[in-house]
Amino acid sequence: MKSSRIVYPVSAFAIPLTVRVIPEVLAWPWPIGFDTIFSYVPWIMKGYLLNIDLMNMLKQARLFPFLALATNMLIKDPILTVKVLGPILYALLGLSVYLFARRVLIWPPRKSFFLVLICSIYFVSLRISWEMYRQMLGTIFLFLTLTAYHASKPKALPLTIIFSVLTAFSHEIAVVILIAILLADGVRCLLKRDLEKLSSALFSLLPVFTIFTYMLYDPRTHSIRLPLEGLRGSWFTLAQFISGFLIYCYAFLLPLAPYGALKLKNKFVHYWAASTLLIGLLWPLLYPQASPPLWFRWIIFMVYPMSIYFTEGIYQVLAFNKDAPRPVKFSAIILIAFIALSAGFYLVAPPEKAFPYFSDYNPYKAYIQSSMLQSTIPISDIDDVMASLDWITENSDGGCVLILHEAFYPWSLLRDGVGCKVILVRERNLTKPIRETFAEKLTKISEKLADNGETIYTIWWVKGKGWYNVPSLPRSFRRLTSYGDIAVYTYTS
Repeated sequence: MKSSRIVYPVSAFAIPLTVRVIPEVLAWPWPIGFDTIFSYVPWIMKGYLLNIDLMNMLKQARLFPFLALATNMLIKDPILTVKVLGPILYALLGLSVYLFARRVLIWPPRKSFFLVLICSIYFVSLRISWEMYRQMLGTIFLFLTLTAYHASKPKALPLTIIFSVLTAFSHEIAVVILIAILLADGVRCLLKRDLEKLSSALFSLLPVFTIFTYMLYDPRTHSIRLPLEGLRGSWFTLAQFISGFLIYCYAFLLPLAPYGALKLKNKFVHYWAASTLLIGLLWPLLYPQASPPLWFRWIIFMVYPMSIYFTEGIYQVLAFNKDAPRPVKFSAIILIAFIALSAGFYLVAPPEKAFPYFSDYNPYKAYIQSSMLQSTIPISDIDDVMASLDWITENSDGGCVLILHEAFYPWSLLRDGVGCKVILVRERNLTKPIRETFAEKLTKISEKLADNGETIYTIWWVKGKGWYNVPSLPRSFRRLTSYGDIAVYTYTS
């Protein structure tokens, strides 16, 4: 018993750390993830927080950039900093899940550790760890807040408030879920006339709600503005697309998660699951004209209650229900083995050799990438992109324009300059089933610039190899040179 008090918590930290280190080692020396190279590395390079005054700093969840800058002061290498922070955050998240399971769910050590294992290897959790460092940080503090709040002791209230404030400054989705849980629990206490617990809920809710309200406050209009967006398309298309994504994400957990949800008595987990379903699924379908931004991230954030439900379902079938038919128990074991197998592929297989479920049968690659072993582009293409940038620097006359898709743009920042004016083209409307492609945007921009007599370059994959729904560029772009699967093109309309 005494050894389990040490072994299981240490393992809850060490296993996620080891799992998350694997793709970082295989991708060395480059970082994996999109936001890591597109946002986090530039933040560190430019000293993002140093150029913002205190009041504006509090307007957004900026705790992670502060953490990244502080870490880089020790490491002094922005790329290495993000490569180190990813595994560490994932390990701390595993430990916070373990503490939540032990102290809030009141689960035994082995069952709590199994939950950490599922959270560590399920592909949706791995996708979060791939780039969503801010969300991981917010989730860590969310679990710690709920753990402290559950203690229901006066001494735990200051800790609850501190963790809740850190949640608010870490990530927007995490703080909304926290507010929803505290609000729902406050209503429950009010209905049951549990005044002692009600006061704890109100004191915990007030600071975080105030901070979040300030973040939404628009000083120009003196009003609270929700960052809503409209979704285009028929209701049937949206319903099929959004509900399909929910099923795609949790297909491996759904066989046992509903059973576990029925057996689980913890209200926090139910509040969490209900909040993500309401905001990420029902709201976009009931009112698509003004839905929450990035609805798919809310569905992704449901992985934690779904993992808890799945763990409860597995234990009910394998440990508590001795009368369960052998085929049911055997199927449960096979399901666990399949989750582990798919995790192995997701961790170590390059995108071109990804597990079929994540590649050939994945219509949601913009939300759930085919493999951990990639950045904005395949790891194997990064050196070729850098060589292409160097070629442009050496061969441009200085009066040129380099139009770069957001997948290639951050790599240009690693060079002091490329000899051309650089134009960034973002992927827009990611939440919509149908959207304009990079090729269409590139052609429009190039046509306008060509009228001014400017030389136009871009970097893309060779014919048939392109990502982001653009296998090849239009014929109006002529290839000048290539390195591996990456080529430099010029506009020749």
